[in-house]
Amino acid sequence: MAPLIIAERRIILFLVSFITGIICFHQLDHSALHGQQLLQITAAAFSVIVALLIMFIWTWVRARSGPFLGPLIYALFCCASGYALAALQYSLYQPVQLDAPFSTSVTAKIIHIDGQASGRSRLWLAVIDTMPRHPHLPDARLRLSSEYVPENATIGAVVEMRARLFPPPKRLLPGIPDFSRNARIADIVASGFVTSKIQVVTPPTQLSPSLFLGRVRENLATSLHGDLATPAVGIAAALVVGDRRFISEPVYAVFRASGLAHLLAISGLHMGLLCFGCMAALRFFAALFPQSASRVAVHKHAAVMAVLIGFIYVILSGASVSAVRAFIMALLVIFAVLLDRRALTMRNVTLAAFVILAFNPIAVFRAGSQLSFAATAVLVMAYEKSQYQPHVRRHPIITYMIGIFVASLLANFATAPFAAQHFGSFTPWGVLANMIAIPLTGFLIMPSALLYVIALPLGLDGVIGPVFAFAILALVKIATMFAGLPFANSTLAPPGHAVLVLLVIAVVVSYVTTKPARFTGWGLGAMAIFIWITKPLPDAVLFAHNRHPALVVASANGHVVSYGRLSDFLMKMADFRLGQASELGGYQTCDVMCRHQLRSGQSIAIVTKRRGLFAACDDRETAFIISMVAPLYPCRTTKPIYHFTQRTNYNYLLFINKDSIEYVSNNSGSGQLACLVPQPHQC
Repeated sequence: MAPLIIAERRIILFLVSFITGIICFHQLDHSALHGQQLLQITAAAFSVIVALLIMFIWTWVRARSGPFLGPLIYALFCCASGYALAALQYSLYQPVQLDAPFSTSVTAKIIHIDGQASGRSRLWLAVIDTMPRHPHLPDARLRLSSEYVPENATIGAVVEMRARLFPPPKRLLPGIPDFSRNARIADIVASGFVTSKIQVVTPPTQLSPSLFLGRVRENLATSLHGDLATPAVGIAAALVVGDRRFISEPVYAVFRASGLAHLLAISGLHMGLLCFGCMAALRFFAALFPQSASRVAVHKHAAVMAVLIGFIYVILSGASVSAVRAFIMALLVIFAVLLDRRALTMRNVTLAAFVILAFNPIAVFRAGSQLSFAATAVLVMAYEKSQYQPHVRRHPIITYMIGIFVASLLANFATAPFAAQHFGSFTPWGVLANMIAIPLTGFLIMPSALLYVIALPLGLDGVIGPVFAFAILALVKIATMFAGLPFANSTLAPPGHAVLVLLVIAVVVSYVTTKPARFTGWGLGAMAIFIWITKPLPDAVLFAHNRHPALVVASANGHVVSYGRLSDFLMKMADFRLGQASELGGYQTCDVMCRHQLRSGQSIAIVTKRRGLFAACDDRETAFIISMVAPLYPCRTTKPIYHFTQRTNYNYLLFINKDSIEYVSNNSGSGQLACLVPQPHQC
């Protein structure tokens, strides 16, 4: 029998082992991720790495013919390495833990100005001093949002303001991304909002290299803002320097609904178009001089120039995670060209993942990394398989359009589970939208962006600017057209982490193993999709963490209803977890009582004021009562009353059955459901 695992693809199993180690570390209890205990865990993990490395070397030297023991030990070594590197990353970033929100006056240096959040600019600050003095804040980093930022408040300036600070947010609900991870790795001690005018104390003087590059990016974005009109300026700044401050929320919503939001972030598409477009242009120019080109390896010289151009683009764009990830992938492909090896292989994709996760293990949990690698892996797998298919002669334009359609279709299906898990949405028109938008981006937008940057210091930006703006406005028109179609940006219930893991294992098994075992991967994929389809959705979300309880309930008409005032962010989280969109118009007050019909068809009574309890008890169309006020005595009709009236340390997902309510809190490590007890107890 042939071996079940294809030897050339074994590296993917080692990557899976590496990712497993990272995930295992992040399953530790939150209390173990600080102080001396974390340092002990890190030291123990590196000790295990050394022991496994010695075992692997001994196995390789003494038993080279062993087909099983060596790879097994190396897989364990990769798993331990992932665990140790994740622990090391957390050990390097141990910011102080704030106990509760508070207000203070802050003197700090601006190190970054971020994009919009609900129409507010975000400032990243390095604290110099506070008043009253807080022992943990000097030299710490804050992230504050403000409705207005003065023009002279630029990167490197020292500013004063009064702010309301909050500890980094923990997991809001089960199944919601843990925002505290990203805050910790960014060394953010607290976030909040500015409550006064921002006063510039000292203008920028001597800047560090990172702050200097930030100023260059800011000046370039400002130049774009002066040369181009809205909304072209926001998209141009996002494409050229990675600054999305000037993109309005309606424009971003249109791109998100049309499936073109990935064009607003510097990713593999932009890096590939820039690097390999420049590489192709240089080779074309060299081909005009055939005598010289025949004596020189033109493709290698063009590859080196493409690396330099890509590196400048990464630095200019602020070295965001998505840009660095795309550059590393392009770098591996170009190195393969320089070494006369095959460029597009799963080995290169796997090596890029190893490099990125080794330097930033927490990237495995980020939406950008998951979406990027899911799409790239599936496209490269399909490309490798197409190399063994018989070649069919077609017109180049037809071949290009078929390639765009197939690539968009595969990428859409590959990223759908991850998009549902992180955003709770799916764009059915994304394939068709990308078929039009990607050629426009490749042939017009990115070349004009490159020419605009080159022309800017020469004073020729007025010549290229109109072409650049025209191309961007055409892209906005395309996004608007597809965003207005039916079912655009449809809500999709998140599959859950177990389903995502099962789907990844299914793809890996199907790709790595030979035919007898390949069917196992297909079966695992079918099982994951079945679990996703049949997984019950929560019927309501209760926000009670350090606030008066507010209830958000899914309904039979396909929209969620809020019974209590909530911020836009909390409403988005509730929409995402319930798998429905909220209607505009605020929240329900329920002067007497509200009769709410669940998506199962069952009706419940919701009470927000005490006088509504009498009517709710006598209502014959509802099975039980959910009350936001404490009842003093049971219903005379013996109808159950579930009441939530106290602030707690948790938020809850509620699963409403015919005769009971089950819940799971955001603090539940196992996700185990528990039954609520009706209150008050019957006498």
